[in-house]
Amino acid sequence: MGLSQISRLRVAVGSLLLMGMVTLGVLSAPGSASAQVLDRIEIVETPTAAEIHIVFNTRALYLRHTPSEQGDLIRVFLDFPDLGRSRPFARELASSPPSDLIPKFTVTFPDQATNGLSIRFAKPVRFRVSQREITSYSRIVISVKRDKAVVPPPIVPEVKAPPSATPPTITGMNELLDIPPFRPGMSTEKYADDLMKLARAALTSGDNEKAVQVYNALLNLPPNKQSQEAQELVGVARERNGETSKAKAEYEHYLKAYPDGEGAVRVQQRLAALAEVNAQIAQGKTGGKARKKIDEMRVYGSVYEYYYGGYSQTKITDKVANSTTNINSHDQSLLQSAFDVTGRYRKDEYDNKLVVRGTQSYDLLATSDIRRNVSRLRALYYEHSSQDSYLVRVGRQPGNQGGVLDFRFDGAWVRYTAVPQFLNVNLLAGQPRQFSLSSNYVPDDPRNFRADLNRYFYGMNVDIGPIGPAWSGNLYYINQMVNGVVDRRAVGTELRYAANGKNAFGLIDYDVSYNVLNVAMLNGTWVTEGTTYTVLADHRRTPYLQTTNALFGTPNATFETINTTNESLLREQAKAVTATSDLFLAGVLHAVTKDWQLGGDVRLNRISGTGATNCLVILPGTSTLFLDPNATTDAACSLQALPGTGNIWTYTAQVIGANFPFESTTFVANASYITSPAYRGQSLTLNSLARLGQQLQFDTFVLLYHQKDSFGVELYRVTPTVRIDYRFFDSWTFEGTGGYEKTLTESSTQKDSTSRQFFYFGIRWDFS
Repeated sequence: MGLSQISRLRVAVGSLLLMGMVTLGVLSAPGSASAQVLDRIEIVETPTAAEIHIVFNTRALYLRHTPSEQGDLIRVFLDFPDLGRSRPFARELASSPPSDLIPKFTVTFPDQATNGLSIRFAKPVRFRVSQREITSYSRIVISVKRDKAVVPPPIVPEVKAPPSATPPTITGMNELLDIPPFRPGMSTEKYADDLMKLARAALTSGDNEKAVQVYNALLNLPPNKQSQEAQELVGVARERNGETSKAKAEYEHYLKAYPDGEGAVRVQQRLAALAEVNAQIAQGKTGGKARKKIDEMRVYGSVYEYYYGGYSQTKITDKVANSTTNINSHDQSLLQSAFDVTGRYRKDEYDNKLVVRGTQSYDLLATSDIRRNVSRLRALYYEHSSQDSYLVRVGRQPGNQGGVLDFRFDGAWVRYTAVPQFLNVNLLAGQPRQFSLSSNYVPDDPRNFRADLNRYFYGMNVDIGPIGPAWSGNLYYINQMVNGVVDRRAVGTELRYAANGKNAFGLIDYDVSYNVLNVAMLNGTWVTEGTTYTVLADHRRTPYLQTTNALFGTPNATFETINTTNESLLREQAKAVTATSDLFLAGVLHAVTKDWQLGGDVRLNRISGTGATNCLVILPGTSTLFLDPNATTDAACSLQALPGTGNIWTYTAQVIGANFPFESTTFVANASYITSPAYRGQSLTLNSLARLGQQLQFDTFVLLYHQKDSFGVELYRVTPTVRIDYRFFDSWTFEGTGGYEKTLTESSTQKDSTSRQFFYFGIRWDFS
């Protein structure tokens, strides 16, 4: 490494460490928890695509997206089952890490007033959208097609396709971008023949990934004259694409389905050649090219500052007393800032990262210091890894992996690759950090970045796969303790499937200490020609069961209160106050024309009630927790029994139009009907997003809502909003929003009318 490179590295690392120390000083100031739904952005490299992983701090259910597979602006529509539907989300922004794999992009959440997000690229890309690992959080994955693999696949003996008719002449790659739909009246044999010609053309031109897609579409048809040859050639396409394990699985499937087929001998020869190449690679004797030499250092990230303001006027009319009260208030004045900085140094197969992320909110209307200045250090960790060998990460880092259900933890994560691209062993240990999304709940006060040694965990998990062409999974064990008492002890498994437009993820988390099922869920999407199907079935403890749940509603209780003498009391209390939730969702989105899509979903959601709880109190003058036998009611000292929500059904229909009413404009109409034992609600949203070049974006949104509850109280609300986005100097973005909300509420005894004006504006700097 040259002197200049060493100097740059010292400056970068020194700057980050200085920022971290300054941050620790700032974050030691008292404050309350601040909501942040969007957590981070990651780029993951695969042989044929670069995956953008957008990670949230809470469960975010994927519903649908637009456009279907190509464009420079992707809008993803989501739902948040653990958060209130009327919850106003703060503006959150993230920029792309530096990458040679995909164009620059920015992520904005929420997308206007909807519970979704938008990803804007510097130029159009081809992509697929899916969802993975929705335990207590969510990961939306945008898989962006790469024109060429960055690392060439291993050299294998030449593979020749079986003789066939001359493929059609190709005049341009655009002809290979779309698979023709199956049209009414077309025979299966004719359609299969057309797909075979298209797949051969892609294979001949070298677009192996496209060939795989077309062959898979052909193989999904009922058995036909092309099925046998397609099964062989999909293996050829995967082999040429460097997907040797998947090619092996395709060849083995051919021999199982067609043991006496015309190509059986060829397929057996290819399997033998693959085995030889894999053996050479394992022994380091392959004649492939050496890995590309890398020696680079980068510092990248983003910083933004936003101001939120709001004023409201309320008129309250008492119908019984025939009196009127007017209230005017300045209800919001908040300054919010955030930073996300990464320093990265790569040397050949070694990769080093130093990451620091934080947010700070200053509420100018707060009446107490603890609510006025809210700061959060969301990440501060160092990571060192060796390609296909190991990874070590220490510091405050993202959780939600290998059985860690908290958003983040302070500790260490070590990964060892036992079998490259098949088996990873992971060890984790640390102290959980629970940043509540509620603005008035601080369970552990983790703002001060202090070490709370009363609560810690350790665990191990193994990542397995791919098994065959599509399966992979994870097995884990985790043990969490607090003051010598088991807080959580669980085993679990994650199972994933991804192939031919089908994506599925399943999770089971079982607490062996409580003998209780914590989470059981299955989520899947199926993308066909022009149609996307989504399904979710989810059963879980809410929040997930742990002994410290017993402290909910116990005045002055702290972690120090927990000890082995009151363990049995606390465990019964924890089970009593922890509810269960069930969620089922089925949705569909269909492309009616090139520019118009119709979609909808049906959702069932319910949360159980909680049983009558004990009256847990603190012995005066001590920290001893005990049950008050003389209590006649639990209202004064513990959580009361709460009823369940009953079945809440939501029916939603959505229309998405591109280039309407103008070019480069997206129009979205969304209608919902909600029915539950407590109320009935209807909503209609209309949104139009127009892009004027690469710099300017203009967004309008209107929400209409009506609700009537079981007590006869009726509510009407209308909310128009306008937003402007302007990007300048390539790395700076100015954003401003203004809106008006009118709400009318009426019962038999009272009528309220509220008008509210709200706005925010701010600026973001993305640097790399």
